[in-house]
Amino acid sequence: MSPPPSRPRILVAVLAIVAVGLAILMLERARAGIERTPMMIGTTPATLYRAAGGPEAPLAVVAHGFGGSRQMMEAISLTLARAGMAVVSFDFHGQGRSVTPMSPDAFPNEQGSSGTTVQLVRQTLEVVEAARALPGVAWPPALIGHSMATDILVRTADRLPAVGPVALISAYSREVTPETPARLLILSGQREGGLREVALEMVRQVAPDAAEGETVEAGPVERRAAVAPLVGHAGVLWSPTTLREIRDWMAPDHAAPVAATGPWILLLLAGLVALVWPAAALLPDRGKHGPEPGWRLFLVLLAAPALPAALLSLNLGASVLGLAGIGRIALFFGVWGVIQLGLLAHYRGLDRRVNLPALAVLLAGSLVFALAMDRYAAAFLPTGPRLPLMGLLALGTLPFMLAHAHLAHRARLWRRLLLALAPLLALGGAIAAEPERLGLSFTVLPVFLLFLLVFGTMGRWIARVTGPATVGLGLGLMLAWSIAASTPLFGAASRMVF
Repeated sequence: MSPPPSRPRILVAVLAIVAVGLAILMLERARAGIERTPMMIGTTPATLYRAAGGPEAPLAVVAHGFGGSRQMMEAISLTLARAGMAVVSFDFHGQGRSVTPMSPDAFPNEQGSSGTTVQLVRQTLEVVEAARALPGVAWPPALIGHSMATDILVRTADRLPAVGPVALISAYSREVTPETPARLLILSGQREGGLREVALEMVRQVAPDAAEGETVEAGPVERRAAVAPLVGHAGVLWSPTTLREIRDWMAPDHAAPVAATGPWILLLLAGLVALVWPAAALLPDRGKHGPEPGWRLFLVLLAAPALPAALLSLNLGASVLGLAGIGRIALFFGVWGVIQLGLLAHYRGLDRRVNLPALAVLLAGSLVFALAMDRYAAAFLPTGPRLPLMGLLALGTLPFMLAHAHLAHRARLWRRLLLALAPLLALGGAIAAEPERLGLSFTVLPVFLLFLLVFGTMGRWIARVTGPATVGLGLGLMLAWSIAASTPLFGAASRMVF
């Protein structure tokens, strides 16, 4: 039997429960008074946001960046709906809840566009036209987009008969001219140095001496480059400065409060993770705590899978289930894990005991975190074609995380860091060496890092009362879930090698 939880664990549990409850209250309050209507525009999942019972409202179309979703843009959508606009936010093909993969022709041609760009511009035009037909919506549309969407929206605006104000967040598009878009706000995070320069270039097309935070005009053209303090490429979406700038640019006559949900999302997710620590103390201690492998064996185990995993993933698994890249990812993790497990079994032996209560706690905590993430922050449920992809990925991630859990079990910090960095460097090196084969899979790298930060932390707490087999199984399933839920989907093409 485990001893009763200590006072620090009880205190953490109480504080975490209070934090989770308060965060949910504030996040739901941000949605109060706003009707959120799910829509399907052809094959495009979308959501209409507008104030309950409001009159005819100006239309705003909100588009996310690469690997994003409608959920990531919700603070902006809610803010504009509060300011009296009818907001249509949608998922690009291959991302969020979309079941239609993106074109694999992702590399720009001599004209600076690609098959993927053409596909997404066409999709955006379809969304705008469908939104125009909604009752109580006023034309022309305002356009708001982040990162990848900034280029898509500028190209879309050029094809529309009329367009309202445009806001580009973390913009990099080279399609902006001194005349179009006519009324343009460019927002960047303080930590986005290169993109801040791009924003200034856009503004200085109109006024060569323009500075950040200054609105400049030249006839019908009006531009402004603004900076959200302290944040980077992702945090800029939830910055109160970003929300105020967009509200004032799109609806200058409305002073409705912005939907500053970012801090509450962080509090909610942190509280859910923290709850696993006191929960682990309730589990019976059935762990088997042997000594760490010697450093020579550890380095061999770390290095041995790198080359085989990279080479095999580059040369096999090009197309699985009609999609590009996923088979290569599953193969990379699978080869890595099988080699390490084989060496561990030969030199050290493997712990094969599974603690079902501990596995249940780990999976339950992970699932609640995933559901909260999906509701408030970013699409994080493997739905549609992502469900069979999760099963495919699990064939690779289960042996990978079983080996990882054995090597990380009660390991010192430098060993855990190397265990995280080694596969990242091997996979990153393979992507850099052959971008046309693995380049579309680069989003796996930040997903893996965030996975270790969140789910790996939960796993370490559980591992203190159980063996590595239990944690490896749980984390292997959650790694497959994380990649399947968040990786952009590209269709496979016979004329190209991915």
